[in-house]
Amino acid sequence: MREREPPPVQRFADRVLCHRTQGYMVCDSTSPTGELPMFTRAIVSTDLGPTSEATISSAAALGALGVRYAVLVYVMDLDRAPSAADDEMFARQISSLESAGIRVSVETPLGYAPHAIVDMAERHAAGLVVMGTRGQGLFHAGFSGSVSSDVIRLSPVPVLLTPYAGVTTADEGTYARRGVLSSVLVPTDFSLAADRTFDLICALAPAGIERLSIVHVIQSTFEALRGGTECTARDRLSALATRARDAGVPEVDTEVVVGDPTGVVAQLAAAGVHSMIALAPRCLDAIDQQFGSVTNAVIQESTIPLLLTTARRGT
Repeated sequence: MREREPPPVQRFADRVLCHRTQGYMVCDSTSPTGELPMFTRAIVSTDLGPTSEATISSAAALGALGVRYAVLVYVMDLDRAPSAADDEMFARQISSLESAGIRVSVETPLGYAPHAIVDMAERHAAGLVVMGTRGQGLFHAGFSGSVSSDVIRLSPVPVLLTPYAGVTTADEGTYARRGVLSSVLVPTDFSLAADRTFDLICALAPAGIERLSIVHVIQSTFEALRGGTECTARDRLSALATRARDAGVPEVDTEVVVGDPTGVVAQLAAAGVHSMIALAPRCLDAIDQQFGSVTNAVIQESTIPLLLTTARRGT
C-alpha cells in the first residue's frame, strides 16, 4: 500500500489544522525490518530561528540514525502572532525533512517549552528528541537554565543537540557532509549512566558506525593517580572496546588521558576529528556545578551533534 502523502503546505494555522484533521499523525509503534526502532520516531523541536536551521540542516544525519518519522514541534507564544516569515520557515523545514525521506507531522502546543516538548515525546512514543543549540552552554536563560538544559533534565528518551556553529549554509553542515556515524567519540567515567550511553552506541552500531573512540580522563591529582588507577582504566576501556567490536563497530580505539575532564573533553569536541559525541550528563535537581559540567563545556566548544542519554531513559 502506498504511503499517505503529507498534506499541502498552507498558512501556518491552516496547515496545523490540516495535519490534525487528515490524520497525518505518526503514532504506530512498529518499524520496517532493518531500521532502528529506538530512533524510528523523533520529536524535532523548532523555534523557527537560526538554531532550528541547524537542526533541519542535519536531516540527513537523522536519517542515518534511523529516523523515519518526525513530529515537528513549535511551542506557541500567545504574545507573538505567527508571521508570513514563520510560514516560510516552517514550509522550508518540512520540505528539508521530507527531502531526506522523513515523514513529517506538526504539533503546536502551548505552555512552557521544555514541558511541552517532553509531553510530545511521550504522547508520540518518540525514541529521540532533537534540538538546536547556539553553543551558549546549559545556563544562559535565568535560574532554571536554558530550554535545552530543562529538556535534558526531563526527557524520558535521548536528546540530540545540533549546534548552530556546525552549519555553513541552509542545507549543509560539517557533520552532514561527513556522516554523523563516521567517527563517534564516547567519553566515559565508568559510571552507570556512562554505561547506558555505551549500550546505546553499541545498539547504533548496525546503523553504520565506522569508528569509535572511547576516552577516559583521570583527574591529575596524586590521590587519583596512585595505586594503578591508569592501568585499571586501560583494562576497563579494553573491555568496552571488545563490547563495541562484538556489536559490529569495525574500528575502535581507546585512550586514557591525565588532566581536567572538562577541559580535555571540550578540546576533543572542538578538534574537528569526530562526527558525533555521546555523553551521559549529570542531571541534578538543583542548580549545581556538577550539572553537566563536561556537557556544558562540550556544548560551548563543539560544532558536531551531541547525543545525550538521560537519567529517565528506559524508565
